[in-house]
Amino acid sequence: MFESRPVELVEYWFFQTYLGTVKVLQVDGSRLSPNKKVTDDVDSSPVRRDHIPKDKVDFGKADAKTSDSEGDVGAGGDSPVGSRTRSRASSDHVLLRAQPSLTRRPLRSTKVLSRSKPSPRKREGGRRPAEKDTSDASKKKMAVIMVLVVVVCLTTFLLVRSKSPAMTMGEATALTVFLHRFDQVEALFNGQQSVLWRRSKITLRNHINLTQHMKPAILMLAAAWDGQQTMRCLANQIAGAYTSALNATSTVKIDASDRSRQNSDAVKLEVDTLLSSAFDKGSRAAVVHHFQDLPPPSTLIFYKYCDHENAAYKDVALLITVLLDEEKLPADVSLGALEVKVRDFLKQKFAASRGREGMDTDKLSGLWSRIAHVVLPVVPVREIEERGCKEDRQ
Repeated sequence: MFESRPVELVEYWFFQTYLGTVKVLQVDGSRLSPNKKVTDDVDSSPVRRDHIPKDKVDFGKADAKTSDSEGDVGAGGDSPVGSRTRSRASSDHVLLRAQPSLTRRPLRSTKVLSRSKPSPRKREGGRRPAEKDTSDASKKKMAVIMVLVVVVCLTTFLLVRSKSPAMTMGEATALTVFLHRFDQVEALFNGQQSVLWRRSKITLRNHINLTQHMKPAILMLAAAWDGQQTMRCLANQIAGAYTSALNATSTVKIDASDRSRQNSDAVKLEVDTLLSSAFDKGSRAAVVHHFQDLPPPSTLIFYKYCDHENAAYKDVALLITVLLDEEKLPADVSLGALEVKVRDFLKQKFAASRGREGMDTDKLSGLWSRIAHVVLPVVPVREIEERGCKEDRQ
């Protein structure tokens, strides 16, 4: 029994030391985070640890309880061993009390304090007036430049406009009259392809807008037998719209169907005389009906009037009609197909035949390149084909 007491004392000393260390750690933990919840090892229930000051920690109560319980276990009273145990435990508690509690010191800032610099706002405040003055000055300069540009542009426009006000007004009036008359013509000939109106209007309108003409305006109309009267009337109406817009004299008209059997030189001279005399008297448009019926050599006279920049009269318009040897044109015939059809027809028509002088193929090709600038199809209008052209009836 006595031999087992030293072992118990050693165990008791280690136990007391462990309890003291745990309490110190708990007190230090409560100081660091007084409101942190800690879980008890016995019942695993969260317990709120209030902050306990370092000076108020009491280790005596636990020591007294432990010593009392050990005394009861000894049942021998205050034995020397028990007194040594209590004294040693008391000394241990004194050492524990004397040990300073562990506290967490605040970390020193690792940032190096920089030298005091002047506030950027203060510097900006010093610069703002200068920057504001600079921006105001640049804005004023831009405003002055814009005003000068506007004044220069307006002055230039007024100077250019004042140079020829009468010519500008005259051109505007001529173009307005032409477009108005052309719209009336378009309303009379319903059923025509849109390309007919578009190409003919563009060609004549551009020619009217020119102040200095480089070449004449030339249109060629083609139709089959069922549209003969419509083509004749349409050519006259378009030429009349062009003439009235320019306030010129009446249109010169040449019907080649009456001259098919005449002498080629005589027809050539007659055609030349009619055209030149009419243009010299102020006429601005000419219509040659049934071009295919002219004696082949006589057609060379049109080199004089249709040779682009070498034409004798450049401020005029010529309309040429060709009546194809067909009953009816296809409704959807294209301009390219129509041009080939008319060219092949004239080539065959102007070829040499019995009792009629022909025309060389090379000469015909040269003439074709001058008169076939725009070849347009004409669709028959039933009322015109039955009653004829209105102007012919008057």
